[in-house]
Amino acid sequence: MKIRPDQIEGVSPEQLQRRNKANQPGQAFGDILNQEVAKGETPAAVSVAPPPVVNPLIAAGNVAAVSSDASATAAGQVESILDKWDDYAANLADPEAGLKSAYGTLDEIAEDVAALKENDLDPGLKSIVDDLETLAAAERFKFNRGDYV
Repeated sequence: MKIRPDQIEGVSPEQLQRRNKANQPGQAFGDILNQEVAKGETPAAVSVAPPPVVNPLIAAGNVAAVSSDASATAAGQVESILDKWDDYAANLADPEAGLKSAYGTLDEIAEDVAALKENDLDPGLKSIVDDLETLAAAERFKFNRGDYV
């Protein structure tokens, strides 16, 4: 295919119009950005003071007011549940122990988690208890589905 000059002339004016439109001052992104930045600059915005530094140990006295007995009891219950999870895993791994003992341990875990969830817990323990509840439900589903038979 040969390109003739008369074919090129028809396309050239459109390209020139596009170039001229793109090169118009004030239309480029950088120009618009500079205009907006110039509008936003005010003397108050330029002199921003740093936030005051607060010592986190100033309010350390308030920590003693929190009931540590409830947290310690809940932490002990969580540790007990985790020990039962170890027993459950050992029962599943041991063919002599049988699936009945493993399912019994799983029921105990589910009951303990439900009882612990009724208490008011701090957010850290609450997330652990929620994870334990999810894990117990998933294991019960697997057990009932027959994954361990």
